[in-house]
Amino acid sequence: MLVDPFLYAALAAGYLLGRVEKRRSVWVGRATLATIVVLVFLLGTTFHEQSESALLGAILPSLGLAVLILGLTAAVYFLILRVRPTAPSAHTPVPSRGPGAVSVLLLAALIAGGLAGYGVPGSLGGDVTYVLYLLLFLVGFEIEFHLSAVRRAWRPLVAALGGALAAALLFALATGSAISVTLATTFAFGWYTLSGPLVAARAGAVLGLFAFLTNFFRENLTMLTAPWAGRRMRGEGLTAMGGATAMDTTLWFVVRYGDPEAGGLALTSGLVLSVLASLLLPLLLVLPNVTIK
Repeated sequence: MLVDPFLYAALAAGYLLGRVEKRRSVWVGRATLATIVVLVFLLGTTFHEQSESALLGAILPSLGLAVLILGLTAAVYFLILRVRPTAPSAHTPVPSRGPGAVSVLLLAALIAGGLAGYGVPGSLGGDVTYVLYLLLFLVGFEIEFHLSAVRRAWRPLVAALGGALAAALLFALATGSAISVTLATTFAFGWYTLSGPLVAARAGAVLGLFAFLTNFFRENLTMLTAPWAGRRMRGEGLTAMGGATAMDTTLWFVVRYGDPEAGGLALTSGLVLSVLASLLLPLLLVLPNVTIK
């Protein structure tokens, strides 16, 4: 299997265009969300190709891996920083939008795609790759780097990377899963709308569902545990747990239950992990399908 150069070309083209066109319009965010919905819908249309038992069998392993990722990310964070538990900030910013709205929309798109897959002859899954090109282009368009902020974000970045690597190795060792798919799943850092379709396009619908659900659970478990985890891990720790989602869907939780000043840190860390996921996932899926014994 060869690395698809058009994935990187789309990301680079979007980044270069974004540097030329400095103005930002609401259409970029809307187009990105619409593209993500289409990707998830197309992923759902491929599920009918697999048995129901295989699909149901992906839920518990993906939930287990999500818990393992968060647990090991927290462990690496405490190992690096040696922080002490602190009370959460009393500052309560108002979120710009409900953080669960997008998750509900994507879950509905996934279910709709699954139903459509059973009702429409053939498969629409072959269109996933082309929609991925569009998604990476739109992501590249909005990327902005601030090196000073990146330097301050090294601790949550190291914790997120270390937790993802340790979780992938332990899960692959315990279950006999292919290390390429497991690494691609954990190194999505919560970006389930990228990992699901990409893994599905290269390793099959069941593994695509596994990657999608693992990162979907990671994001939502970060939200659910933030009130408790924020008292002990503060903004940096919650940023590490959120991974790539710290720049969008879990940002409010980082600021609300971690530190009011952690917004810039979360945005930077989430951006760096999003870029790393875009670059690493295609490479990881090229690795041989070896298992750890």
